[in-house]
Amino acid sequence: MMWGIYIHIPFCHYKCIYCDFDSGVYSPSLIADYLAALQQEILRAGEDDALSGLVADTIYFGGGTPSVLRGEDIEEILDTVRRCFALREPMEITLEANPGTLTREKVRRYASAGVNRVSVGAQSFHDEELKMLGRIHTVEEVHRSVDVLRDAGIENINLDVIAGLPHQTMDRWQRTMDALFALHPPHVSMYLLDVHEETALATLIRKNVLPPPDEDLMAAFYYAFVDRATAEGYEHYEISNFCRPGHQSRHNLKYWSDQPYLGFGCSAHSYDLTRRWWNIPTPTAYIGAMRTQGIARAGVIPLTPEERAREALFLGLRRREGINLSDFSQRYGVDVLTRYGPDLESLREHGLIEWEGGQLKLTRKGLILANEVFTVFV
Repeated sequence: MMWGIYIHIPFCHYKCIYCDFDSGVYSPSLIADYLAALQQEILRAGEDDALSGLVADTIYFGGGTPSVLRGEDIEEILDTVRRCFALREPMEITLEANPGTLTREKVRRYASAGVNRVSVGAQSFHDEELKMLGRIHTVEEVHRSVDVLRDAGIENINLDVIAGLPHQTMDRWQRTMDALFALHPPHVSMYLLDVHEETALATLIRKNVLPPPDEDLMAAFYYAFVDRATAEGYEHYEISNFCRPGHQSRHNLKYWSDQPYLGFGCSAHSYDLTRRWWNIPTPTAYIGAMRTQGIARAGVIPLTPEERAREALFLGLRRREGINLSDFSQRYGVDVLTRYGPDLESLREHGLIEWEGGQLKLTRKGLILANEVFTVFV
């Protein structure tokens, strides 16, 4: 089974008001120390007998904003990964990027290092919405970033957008969709705004500076996007993800298909089919742990076969194709309809799931209420 490798780059030029990820504004000296610790962690994993024989076919740089790094930084990280692990072609190497951080020279270095897929955080196609969110880029820079990537030969581009922003109207959302699909990206991701505690957005809402999300309007935004993307010829293959044929995110599919992955960097998670483990969350603590102990692991959870099957169920249901009940029974030894029958029947009566032809999946209504479905298995 092919592994995925995740590399966390926690640095940003500015902290967006809605972000609750392990990321933040950086200093150049902290970046240098972090990259040294990251290289150390990768090299140590490459010497770990428990990971010998690991073969990967996807690498994903997430954050934060990995595109704040220089081309030579990404090049050095990938060279270290190649020295430590066997990589199987065709490789998918994804880098998350913010518009405004992508220069022609930097992107050329990314491409020459092996990056062949870039996920661009457009978020909105209205400058006033971007400013309100604390984004440092403009709509014009979204267009420029796409041009720069294509000029460097990187055609596999994802564009992220967010629905349900404060004061967002259906007319504004329609115009965002018009601008998004006019760029013809091979992949698009659409997320509903989620207000997390301890974020600036949550504070602004509590102080009545900004309105809370309107759930009915967000549902309307979501279904409008699903219908528009489908009409544009995109495959709706996961709750929030859409692609042209052959352009699914192979790395993210590992998370939804119960495949193993290895994470490096602060807050990175790993999974080997029998256990999950994760690293210390903050960059400073991560650097200190690597210097003093040579390891930055914060915790590990062994998974029983039943726990693994349960996780595989709700993660697999994120995919539009859902779960093949016969295949699932053979792989995990669990008859889903017998084990969860009463709960599933209740969900079906409420129109949230369906099964026919041996395939269990979310309905159109269930897509927007997926978390209610997943609570059955969590």
